[in-house]
This record gives sequence, C-alpha cells and structure tokens, in this order.
Amino acid sequence: MGNITVSDNVVSEIAYRAMCSFYGVEPEDRDFKKYKKNISIERTPEDNIIINIKIEVPYGENLVNFSQNLMKVVAENVTQMTEKVVEAVNLVITSISESRNEEGTDSSNS
Repeated sequence: MGNITVSDNVVSEIAYRAMCSFYGVEPEDRDFKKYKKNISIERTPEDNIIINIKIEVPYGENLVNFSQNLMKVVAENVTQMTEKVVEAVNLVITSISESRNEEGTDSSNS
C-alpha cells in the first residue's frame, strides 16, 4: 500500500470548523472567518500535531474553563478525523469580546 499524508491546511481547516462549532457559528460566518489566519500547525519529529490558535473570549466567561473546553474540542476533532496524535493545542487569548447573547449563552449573570 501507499502513504496517506494529511496536510497542515487540512488540519487547520478541521481545527477552524471545530472552533466554529464550539463558538456556535457557521464556518461561512464573515466576522468569524478572520480567525482562520490565527491557526498555525506544527509537526513533531514523530509526526504528532501541535496546534497554535489565537482566540477571543466572550466577556464574562471563565478564561481557564473556556480555553480548556476549546482545546479539548479541537484536539478531539483533529484526532478523530486524522487519526494523528494531537500533542498540544496552545491558545493565546488576544482579546475579550462582547458576549453574543444568542441561543446557548447564559445571560442570567447580569
């Protein structure tokens, strides 16, 4: 048989779509598409994957819990679709955004 190679662009797209699902937005959302460029992929010598993402967190969210949940969703999606080991998902919180107060958000804290 031959080899199957999954490009970094494909891994990045999987990570982006996992983020969309986590944030509750469609992948075609114009405002959210800007985050595609904030995803970078590295490979270890063992061909494991390291994903680096710059994110914005909605105001009022617990930064640690939000980040850990996003990391888990991204890692699980990439592993499930590629069967590659995701060694790390590194997040850099670049800003805090206004919360979306759409379905699924809890506005009872106001």
